[in-house]
Amino acid sequence: MIATKAARIDAPFSLRIIDVDQPSIGPCDVLIRVESCGVCGTDVHIYEGKAGIARYPIIPGHEFSGRVVEVGREASKYISVGDRVVADPTIVCGRCVYCRSGRIHLCLEWTPIGVVRDGAFAEYISVPANQTYRIPGSISFDEAALVEPVSCCIHGWDRISPKPGFTAAIIGAGPIGLIHLQLAKLLGAVLTIVSEPIESRRKLAAELGADIVVDPIEEDLQEVVHRETAGLGVDVVIEAVGGARYLEEALRIIGRGGRILVFGVAPEEDKAYVNPYILYRYELAILGSFINPYSMGRAISMIASRSIDVDKLITHRITLDKVEQALKRELRNPIKVIVKP
Repeated sequence: MIATKAARIDAPFSLRIIDVDQPSIGPCDVLIRVESCGVCGTDVHIYEGKAGIARYPIIPGHEFSGRVVEVGREASKYISVGDRVVADPTIVCGRCVYCRSGRIHLCLEWTPIGVVRDGAFAEYISVPANQTYRIPGSISFDEAALVEPVSCCIHGWDRISPKPGFTAAIIGAGPIGLIHLQLAKLLGAVLTIVSEPIESRRKLAAELGADIVVDPIEEDLQEVVHRETAGLGVDVVIEAVGGARYLEEALRIIGRGGRILVFGVAPEEDKAYVNPYILYRYELAILGSFINPYSMGRAISMIASRSIDVDKLITHRITLDKVEQALKRELRNPIKVIVKP
């Protein structure tokens, strides 16, 4: 077997760069030479032992792009050696009640790449061919590594389904919040307010079209929202940080008939205070959004058309030997970190 390099988490807070056998493929699989892989908050949670579904040891990394170097005999009819691709990391059973009703993201036997199956913090990865999507030459491999997070955000907006002319607040301007900001503008938001304590992220939010950026340490977000909306509150709030207090903050700034999207991953033990009467009286909706059912193709098209600018989100490009620094949050002012195996 050919020895290749990978970053493997053996247990929480224990990562090693190791030699592994080049993955083998089955008749319906492809082998991909990984060119770029994004570091996601989920990878950090796995490193810290906070991702309940994760299995150890695990090679993380689920936001990746690369080039096909080997194709299983049953897959050769629709994908070829040399193709530039991304892969949807959502592996589902296809037979449970949720899969059979088209809600694959709720699969009872979900086994995601980079969480349960070995991922792409590695030189090579084997994936089912039907999970791959070709990418056009106009998209760099680094940009393509953000197809998966963009597709997740698209699903979130599918859940909200706003009407053009809406107002929106986004809590958090990490890579996810900044993608949501761009989607809000595309979908017809007439006012976008972004709350973010880190100055570099606020600057990028403004550059990407935010109408108002708020430092929540220095300003009261509720006061800003009420001032800018004549006391009405916003129509949509995207919670893109993760935590009960951010949901409670969203409830303080949402307007009547508004929709709150819970997108950030909160700790499982978190509990938020919600006033049922307010939900009833003002017809508020609190919606969850989980992964990316059937939205990878649209994400590729949006990035290729430059409707969504993901290149500006990339602040660091690192090799495998720097992965643990990223997972320990030791890199300076990161927004999106790309691993180049």
